[in-house]
Amino acid sequence: MPYVVIVHSTFNNKSDADHIYEQAKAVATNASVARIGEQGERTSHAFVAEEVNDEWEVDRGWHIDLFGIVREGEPDTSDAPEWIQPEGSHDAYPAQNVRGEDSHVTRNNQVWKNTHGDGNVWEPGDFGWEAVS
Repeated sequence: MPYVVIVHSTFNNKSDADHIYEQAKAVATNASVARIGEQGERTSHAFVAEEVNDEWEVDRGWHIDLFGIVREGEPDTSDAPEWIQPEGSHDAYPAQNVRGEDSHVTRNNQVWKNTHGDGNVWEPGDFGWEAVS
């Protein structure tokens, strides 16, 4: 059974907001399932926003992408998101995305399919990827 925790807190200083932001990111990064909703629904996210002149400005944010990887910035919602160089095993590309489909990425305006399996850290065109026509 899945559980969801939603936290909305207001802080008097940015360092406290940043601390909670990083804690939420660490939990999402290490969770066995880091997504909310139906398979493929990429709604897990967090952000730090500041109220400026009665409006909210987003300072920074993270989200769970199509591959179940925690990423900084705005989500790429395409079926073949732009390839990002993994930093290690925690953000290496899996054989299948969260929908259970073969993993595809875009690199240099070309779509690539992961042929290496789970843990692909290589750049498309070098190793572990097949160009899709």
